[in-house]
Amino acid sequence: MKRSLQISAIITMLSAGLFSCNKYLDVKPEDQFVESAVYATEKGFINHLNGIYLDMGQGALYGGDLTFTLVSVLGQEYNISANSSHDWYQHANYAYTNSLVEPAIAEVWRNAYEVVMSTNKLLQNMDRYTGVLKPFRDSIIRGEALAIRAYMHFDLLRLYGPVYATDSAAKSIPYVTHADITTRPLLPANNVMDSILADLDHAERCLQTDPVISGGPSRIPGAEEVDFFYQQRNGRLNYYAVKALKARVLLYRRDKANALLQAKAVIDGAGPWFPWTTLKKASGNADFPDRTFSTEHLFDIYCPKLYQSYNTNFSPDVADRGILAAHPTRLTATFEGLESDYRYNPSWIIPTVGNKTYRCFYKYADVTNKDSSDMFRYRVPMLRLSEMYYIAAECETDPVLALGYLNTIRYNRGLTDLPETVTLETEIRKEYQKEFYGEGQLFFYYKRKNQATIPKGGATSGNFTMTAATYVMPLPKSETDYR
Repeated sequence: MKRSLQISAIITMLSAGLFSCNKYLDVKPEDQFVESAVYATEKGFINHLNGIYLDMGQGALYGGDLTFTLVSVLGQEYNISANSSHDWYQHANYAYTNSLVEPAIAEVWRNAYEVVMSTNKLLQNMDRYTGVLKPFRDSIIRGEALAIRAYMHFDLLRLYGPVYATDSAAKSIPYVTHADITTRPLLPANNVMDSILADLDHAERCLQTDPVISGGPSRIPGAEEVDFFYQQRNGRLNYYAVKALKARVLLYRRDKANALLQAKAVIDGAGPWFPWTTLKKASGNADFPDRTFSTEHLFDIYCPKLYQSYNTNFSPDVADRGILAAHPTRLTATFEGLESDYRYNPSWIIPTVGNKTYRCFYKYADVTNKDSSDMFRYRVPMLRLSEMYYIAAECETDPVLALGYLNTIRYNRGLTDLPETVTLETEIRKEYQKEFYGEGQLFFYYKRKNQATIPKGGATSGNFTMTAATYVMPLPKSETDYR
């Protein structure tokens, strides 16, 4: 792991808060006096943590590959797999050893562990420079950092680890908790899960005083300066986001009873602070549509190059060989022909410019009225309130209550209630296919369920037969060469 984890001498810093450009500080042993100056004030710790979040929003992580590009391609969300000339064809056909795919696999791994290492460096310096942060502020920063470390390891496990439902004891990934370049062993997947949950338990204890509990996310549009501890809490891994992540992790571990407890805690506690979207908000009178339903984001990430990524991957101007768009027949089938669904017309539009005759994906397009939408511009959802309802529906043993959770989502998406005669598991799968388009969660849903077949995104019919070979990304060569 020497190549992928050689970042212990790098601290990610921002000169002026979350939306500033990156600056890096070399902290070699002989430069300890510089490091001590950086961490002499609260701002040094805040800038470091802000820099970590900004790094999470880069294209190789949640500003692309782990949300709307690579992992969504693996989930067959776009019309690619039947078009051999498409730029993403090899990815869509799980050709992990292909020369176009291997670099992407390595880049995700490297960047994810760089975030982990920078987070460990922050935690290390919090312990080294004690007394700089007041207890409340130390707890908030520490809780968020621990949650970031858990979040990154969990997604690495979901990508590079085994199909947990059938092989939870198989070797998977290292769990890195120190800021050094020592090679860490590949741990059994269930041991990694233990470490993820331990970090999340610790994070939750640290965030018991999170202002989000009593005041919600408190986003203030247009504010020139953001109070790190009290504003835009859903732009960071806050208390409710940690509980939501625990629900996601526990469900992946097949611990439905405890996943349900966490999901219900979020629904009951966060619900009043994270209101459901409306059709008016989603459509936005055309000039500022909130297509990602930002009021429901328990946690989202700032992606400074989001609209460049949109123009590269989704814009109607992109050639057919490169555009990420759904197959028209598949899209209609996914939404069951229900154009009243808030997730359909606002995000899937037949463009009025260019030569595209099919619907293009506008979920991450920029808006016209930028002044009225600065609460959700550049934001990509990471954890949603709706997911807690899906988890509750899947884990609840009372079928009436379970269906009630699902119908709550449908009501708030402009759809009618499902009757009690439906097959709940089938309907939950349909909801994941609609709700998380371009967010990367569908592939992880299929892998968690160990679904034997999934619909081909590039065809009007037919399925991919899924196996460990398609569900599990191989470790990059930069990792295996040192083992």
